[in-house]
Amino acid sequence: MTEINETLQRLLAETNEPLHPDLLPYLETSKGEWEMLRHPLVYQVPFRSNGSANAQYAQKLKAVKEALGAWNYSQYVFLHERPYRVEAFKKIEKQLGIVNYWQLLTQVWIDTENQYAYLKDWKKLLASDRGNRHDMMNDEDNQALRSLPDEVTIYRGCQKGLNENGLSWTLDKSKAEFFANRFGKKGIILERKIPKSEIVALLTVRGETEVIWEDKK
Repeated sequence: MTEINETLQRLLAETNEPLHPDLLPYLETSKGEWEMLRHPLVYQVPFRSNGSANAQYAQKLKAVKEALGAWNYSQYVFLHERPYRVEAFKKIEKQLGIVNYWQLLTQVWIDTENQYAYLKDWKKLLASDRGNRHDMMNDEDNQALRSLPDEVTIYRGCQKGLNENGLSWTLDKSKAEFFANRFGKKGIILERKIPKSEIVALLTVRGETEVIWEDKK
């Protein structure tokens, strides 16, 4: 009984603790009328308590400071919650050398669930004038790209009129079909024949043959 009372007292204290001012603007109510916190460093969906959010925020702030102090920019980016990692990358991109820029950008790209939501940012980041953009790919990726014919067929599964001009394509039509029809939605399959030279990167790390390509027509 004592243990139960201590747990209840702790939960009550966490609830009554004022939420940190930095977190307040990110606390919102969903359509289902339950609260959620979506801050760049703290994601609670659904929202648990003021105290737990404050504790997590303090821990993350400390870790972010330490990562920057150690020039560990990869750790800095990935301490941020997934929807905010592109923004985190933009904050430290000027501190990155050529190789680190492209390799970390690839990590963020692979981790991002919806590149289309950040389309303008991705176009700008991928168009960097740093050179050596092939460093986005590892040895296996580079070998796979070299083995392709001069003209290749790529596919994109998407929703008509919604995200047709995205940058993520594939050499695998069945994979495009999966993305077109996931979440119970009936999508479309786009098909393009393009010169291999237009491919920004070919990524095989997830067991896929993902092609990053921009249709500039």
